[in-house]
Amino acid sequence: MGASKVSLDDMMVFCRVAENGSFTKAANDLGISKARVSQVISQLEDAVGSRLMHRTTRSLSLTDVGEGYYQRCKVIEELAEEANSAVEGHRDEPSGILRVSTPLGVSAIGELLSQFVKQYPQITLDVVESDEYQNLIESQCDLAIRTATVLEDSSLYAARIGEINDIICASPEYLSNFGEIATPADLQQLDWVSHHTVQGNMGIDLVSPKGMSIKVMKRARVSVRSATMLRQFLIDGVGFGMLPNIVVAKELQSGELVQILGDYHDVSIPMYAVYVDKKYMPLNLKVLLRFLKEHRITL
Repeated sequence: MGASKVSLDDMMVFCRVAENGSFTKAANDLGISKARVSQVISQLEDAVGSRLMHRTTRSLSLTDVGEGYYQRCKVIEELAEEANSAVEGHRDEPSGILRVSTPLGVSAIGELLSQFVKQYPQITLDVVESDEYQNLIESQCDLAIRTATVLEDSSLYAARIGEINDIICASPEYLSNFGEIATPADLQQLDWVSHHTVQGNMGIDLVSPKGMSIKVMKRARVSVRSATMLRQFLIDGVGFGMLPNIVVAKELQSGELVQILGDYHDVSIPMYAVYVDKKYMPLNLKVLLRFLKEHRITL
């Protein structure tokens, strides 16, 4: 066994023997057998290729090499204790960096995260906005906020933090060019702006008031890959689109956009906080998760 194979535990056993001047006392301190202590010291000396201790039946003392080795082992022990204390400190006061993936353009999430950083000034947020699926490990995100009826990765943990409604809407100015939009068939006369990542661009799935599935076969006039871009096309009167009400809340309130065919598409979709590790979750992530659960996102 070379010196590179020496474990931190073995070095700490050596320190206890050096400080106690006795295998027996060191064994008592460590809660292991005297024979195990003796074995560790012998293996340690073999590993470093030098005698570290003078042993007689009545006494035990460090060699010159052993004294130097002991001083270096103590430095390592103190560094290990500092590292452990630093981690324990993080358990006591939430701090550090959290990388969070969120959908694009959802102001309600931004407002909530703003409240969070005000409440926890020692925590730094790195927010990654994207409507594309983010692999938490590859993107090095601690948590992702996702809307989905079914989560795609069963290896992840998820906590429900709210719900949104997916609706069909358009600008009243655009709709004024057509007659009343009362049935799914009426969508054929309108241009469709599709969120390609969520809906594709070849058809629209709706449900009748009686629960019957309806497929509107239609090709998108415009395909986008973010809810923010989709919202802008609708505001500009390019066509109709399907997107979460939380994304267009202000536009619906101001009248810039209006909902259509609510009887055929007004779907409640759960919103989740998704994360990787439950057992060794750092304190800053625990408090964010608790905060999101307590301040549920609804509209």
